[in-house]
Amino acid sequence: MAAAGAFKHIRNYASAGMLASLAGIITFPLLTRSMSVAEYGILGLITSSLTLFVAVGKLGMQHAVIRYYAQIKNANITYNLLQMNSTVSMMFFCFSLFTASIWLIIGYVFMPRMSDMYNISELFLIASGIVFLRLLGSGFMNFLRAQQRSAIVGFTQILNRYLYLAIVLGLMIIGQINVAFVLFAMLVAEIVGVTFAAKSYWPDFQFKLAEVVVPLGKTMLVYGMPLMLLESLGLVMRLSDRYIIQFVLDENALGQYSASYNLTAYLDIILLGALVQAIKPHYMQLWEGEGKDRTKAFLRDGFHLYLVLGIPFITLFSLVAPHLLNFLASPKYSPGTIIIPFVAFSFLLDGGMHFLAAGLYIKKNTKVLMFWGLIATVLNLGLNMLAIPVYGILGAAVVTIISYMVFMVGVSIRAFKVLSFNINTLIPLIVALWSLLVYALLFKWDFGSDFTSLIVKSALGGVLLIAGVVIFDARSRDWVLLHIKSPDTGEAK
Repeated sequence: MAAAGAFKHIRNYASAGMLASLAGIITFPLLTRSMSVAEYGILGLITSSLTLFVAVGKLGMQHAVIRYYAQIKNANITYNLLQMNSTVSMMFFCFSLFTASIWLIIGYVFMPRMSDMYNISELFLIASGIVFLRLLGSGFMNFLRAQQRSAIVGFTQILNRYLYLAIVLGLMIIGQINVAFVLFAMLVAEIVGVTFAAKSYWPDFQFKLAEVVVPLGKTMLVYGMPLMLLESLGLVMRLSDRYIIQFVLDENALGQYSASYNLTAYLDIILLGALVQAIKPHYMQLWEGEGKDRTKAFLRDGFHLYLVLGIPFITLFSLVAPHLLNFLASPKYSPGTIIIPFVAFSFLLDGGMHFLAAGLYIKKNTKVLMFWGLIATVLNLGLNMLAIPVYGILGAAVVTIISYMVFMVGVSIRAFKVLSFNINTLIPLIVALWSLLVYALLFKWDFGSDFTSLIVKSALGGVLLIAGVVIFDARSRDWVLLHIKSPDTGEAK
């Protein structure tokens, strides 16, 4: 039952992620074909920096909401929901004001000295509204996540993405595609998304200034701040190479790198977004309500399924994404596609950590995560400084893999001392070898145009990879056999 409940939420979040990614894939060529490579690189730099600012501004409270809501719901802590609502709401409002103010100071004081773009301060002014709204809306969104209202959270994400797409289409029709108008489109979509999330949570929302509990806020910050630093360090690992590429190489290389990285980042929306939003609230509730053994069984089965399905999924994406990028964005971005398999694999490693590090999240030992995140980030920065001048954007992608491997090994060793679970390495290894064979077989085949190659490789690769999973993994095979039988008679159709 636990696995079935988690699967429902993963399905909801993954479906929302796929639909949101579809909107992003449609938006992608509108931007890359309407802007110069340099303009697209600057847009990517601003939006990526915005993501980092929002992550820092939350101070990890989004993680604390998930953890403490599970305790309060199961009456395993002395505070109540009114106190939590009031305290968290006040904190997020203050975070939003402070972070947006710092963003504006950077945009008007420092950025004009660092960038040649004449309207860089105005761009930061527009983006400050996005910073404020994302931080404010995070409170509502994470309360909805804690309640495991995955359908509402997923719909909010879809609403945001498709409204943004609609505005970009309108801008293209009137011939006004530029960095400022694209940021304005994001701002409008954010306003609507935050409003919908707030309205959805409003029946459960309670606020009394007298119920703002400082000790509760402090203990939530103690839990969340190391996770904020971890998230920020992770973003630094994914952003620092862009700054170094711009400094060491040029803005065209930055645009090519950003285009391939941004396309691959849709894996984050589909795969990691579903896991982060569904897995943590679920195993927190299991731990608080049903105990250690049920939690360990869920993590064991969930991690096995993640590897067995995730490895072929990443392989298929790496196989077809270069053709998809050339088709959507035009061949001027083609040199950047060399990084796609490496970046895709780094997202697979990142997602696996939500299972492997579960013990640290449950036991609130988040400082370990911060410690290893700092080590991985310092390593990432140092290796990027050495690799990018010699190997270019490929060097940056390989460094990302090395950094995440170091982080994964260090965190997993410590987390398993707190809460371990059995890992069946044989089947995932066989699936990985099969996936590599399929990739090597189809990678160099040329079927004419990029569109034709995209379709043919998707079909052939998908069939071969699915067949491998069914053949090698007994659980997947049993699931398939069960679903090709009649639900009434049990006889094969």
